[in-house]
Amino acid sequence: MKNLIFLVCISITLLLHGQQSISLIVPPSLSDTGITAITIRDVQLLLTQACNCEVAINNTTASIQMLLPEIDARIAAQSNLFAVEAKFPYRNYPEHNFDWTSYTDNGRLTLKLKATSWQGVSFGLYALLQEKLGFKFYHPRETIIPQWNSFPLQAGFTFSGKALFDKHGFHLHTQHPLELTEQLHNGKMKNALSDVKEYINWLVRNGQTYFEFCLLESIDKKEWINHAKEMVDYCHQRGIMASVDLSLHMIQQKTFQLYKTPAAKKKQVEKNLQWITQAKWDFINMEFSTAEFITGNKKKKEELRLFIIDWLLKNSNTKLMGRQHVVKNENEDGHKRKNFEWTPETERLDKERGVLSHTVMFYDMTEENAPVYENKNQRHMYDFLLQQMQQRETWYYPESAYWVTFDLSVPMLLLPYLSARLSDIDTCVVHKVPGHVTFSSGWEWGYWLVDWSIARWTWHYNTNGQEQRRFPTMYIQELFAGTTAPSFFEIQLQLQQYYLKDENLMQWMTAMTITDEIGIKALNDAYHPRPEQSYKFLQRKAGFELLSKIRARDIPLLDSFYAQSYALLSWLQPKEGIAATAQDTVLNELTEGVLITSLRAKHRSNILQYILCKREAKLEKKKCDCKPWLENAASTRGAAQQIVSQRERYYRYPLPLIADKRWDHTSYHFGYLYPVSKLHFWNREEQQAQKNKYSPLFMNIWNMFRIAGIID
Repeated sequence: MKNLIFLVCISITLLLHGQQSISLIVPPSLSDTGITAITIRDVQLLLTQACNCEVAINNTTASIQMLLPEIDARIAAQSNLFAVEAKFPYRNYPEHNFDWTSYTDNGRLTLKLKATSWQGVSFGLYALLQEKLGFKFYHPRETIIPQWNSFPLQAGFTFSGKALFDKHGFHLHTQHPLELTEQLHNGKMKNALSDVKEYINWLVRNGQTYFEFCLLESIDKKEWINHAKEMVDYCHQRGIMASVDLSLHMIQQKTFQLYKTPAAKKKQVEKNLQWITQAKWDFINMEFSTAEFITGNKKKKEELRLFIIDWLLKNSNTKLMGRQHVVKNENEDGHKRKNFEWTPETERLDKERGVLSHTVMFYDMTEENAPVYENKNQRHMYDFLLQQMQQRETWYYPESAYWVTFDLSVPMLLLPYLSARLSDIDTCVVHKVPGHVTFSSGWEWGYWLVDWSIARWTWHYNTNGQEQRRFPTMYIQELFAGTTAPSFFEIQLQLQQYYLKDENLMQWMTAMTITDEIGIKALNDAYHPRPEQSYKFLQRKAGFELLSKIRARDIPLLDSFYAQSYALLSWLQPKEGIAATAQDTVLNELTEGVLITSLRAKHRSNILQYILCKREAKLEKKKCDCKPWLENAASTRGAAQQIVSQRERYYRYPLPLIADKRWDHTSYHFGYLYPVSKLHFWNREEQQAQKNKYSPLFMNIWNMFRIAGIID
C-alpha cells in the first residue's frame, strides 16, 4: 500500500511538471568503465532529486538530452601538457578538460559534452551540476540540491572547464584526530569504508584528482592492508590518485616508520615497502626528518632515499614524493653537514623523486610578513618551488586550517585563508606549477568553506566565451545571493585582513604552545605569531615603556576589531516565520564562526588589561582593583561557550569522535575539537593571569612525551 501511494505521488508530481524528462545518452564504453559508470549513476540520482521528473539512461524521446562522448583509450592515455613539457620523470594523469555545448534538436534540448578521457567526462558532468544547475557539493556529508520547476538551461550556451593542475586534491593530516582519522586507520570501525568513500566522492564531485592521508604506527598492520586495498581501489574506480604519507624514521605523533631500529635499516625498509605497496598506491609522500625541527644525518638519509626510489622503480608503480618544510635549514637542530657523493646514477634516481613545497597557516607564499616557524615570511618556499620545478616534479602544498593553538582549537574562523589560497593558486598558474595539494586539518566551524573554495579554484570556467571572475568570497556570494550575507563576509574578511594580519593582532589571538612557555631558549621555537615578550614576562618583569606601548597600540586595536566586527552582525538578523533551509543552516555556522572570532579579540583584550593592571600596580607599589577585567573576560568566555554549545548540535560527525576524550590512533586521545568544547585555552588564559602561573604544565592537555614519540 505504501509503495502504491508513493507511485501515485510520483505520477502526480510528473504531471504537475508537464512533459519534462531528462536522459543521459551514454555510449556502452562509458557504462562499462567504473570511472564514468559510478558518476553516471550518481548524476542520474542527483538530477532526479532536483527535477522530480524522470531521469533515464539512453531514452532518446526525453525532452532534455545529455549527450556523452565515446572515449578513445589511445587518446586518453596520451601525455598531458604538463607531462609533455617536463624534462624529468613525470607521472602523467589523463587530460581532463571538458566542453559543453547546447542546441535544439527536433524540439528537444540537447547538451553535448566533449572530453578526451573518462575523468573528463566525470568532471564535466559534476561541474555542469555545480556551476550551472544549482547543486552545491560543499561538504562531504551535505549537499544543497536545487528544486526546479523547469530546467535552468536553454539552447545556445557553451560551458567549458580547464583544470589548472593535473594533480589537485587534498592531504588529510591524520596525525591529528580529525573527522576521518579513525576510519582511515581501522577498517573494522563501524561505517569506516563508507565514510572514506563519502569523502572520496566529495573530491570527485569537486573535480579533484588526488587523495592522501598520514599513516600512523598504531594500526593493526595485518588487518589494515586489506582496508587500504579497498580504499585505493575505490579511488581508482572514481578516477583519482591515491597517496599515503609516512616517514623514514619520524618519531613524533605516531607517524608510520619504514625503519625503527638502527640495525639493518635497509632490510626493515624493504620489508615495509613490500607490505605497503600491496595496496597499489600511486604515490608515497615520505617524511625524511626525525621531526619538523630536526634533520639528522643528511648523508645516511640520502643513501636510504635513493635506495627507496630504486626499489619502488623496480618493484612497483608507486612514485616517491617528499615535502619541504617551511623550517629553514639554519633553524633545524641536529644538522650533520656531511658531504654526499653525487654520481650521474644518483642524480638520475633523485630526479625520480617529486617534491612538495609546504607553507603554513593563512599566509601566502609571497607576502612580506608571515611570522611562522622562525621566519619573517615564506618567500624561501616560493623560491624553492620555482627552483625545484626545473629539476623534478614539483607541487605546491599549502594549508586550509591549522590545528593546535592557531585557529581550529581556539576556535576562530579566519577568512583570510580564502584570499591567501586564491592568491597562491594564481601565482602557481603564472609559473605553470603542475600540482596543488591542500593540507586539510578539519572542516567544522566553517573550514569546509576554505577546502570547497580551493577545490573549485583549481579549475577555470568559461561560459559563452566569458571567463569566470574569481575573488575570495565568491562562493559565499553564490550560496547567499540576493541577501546581505555576501557583503557582510566580504567586510569581515577585510577587517580580519587588516587587524589580524596587517596589524599582527594574531600575536595575541593565538593560544600559547608548549614551546612558547617552556622557558628554555634552545626549545623556544616560534611556530606561529606570538608577542615579543611572553605573558609571564609581562606580568612579572615588564617596565612602563612596554606596558604603555601595549596599552596605546594593541589593546585599542583589539577593541576596535571586536567592535567593528560585532556591529556588522546586525546585518544578518534572522527572518521570523521563515522555515530554515540548508543555506540558513550554513549561514548560521559561518556567522557563529565570525562571531566567536570577534569575541576572542574581546577576551584577549580583557586578559591583557588585567595583566597590565597587575603589573602597573606592582611597579607603582599601590593597590588597584584589577578584578573587573578578569570578570569581563569570564563573561565574554561565557558568551562564546553558548555559541560552542549551540554549534556542537550541528557537527556533522559524532560528538564523541571529534570533540571528546577517547582512545584513538593518534598521540592525542581526544577529538580535534575537544579543546573547543569547554574553551580550554580561554579558561586557561584566565587562570594563568589570575594565579600568575605560566608553566607549560599548568592546565596542560598535551602529553608531550607521547606526541614527541618518547612513549607510546
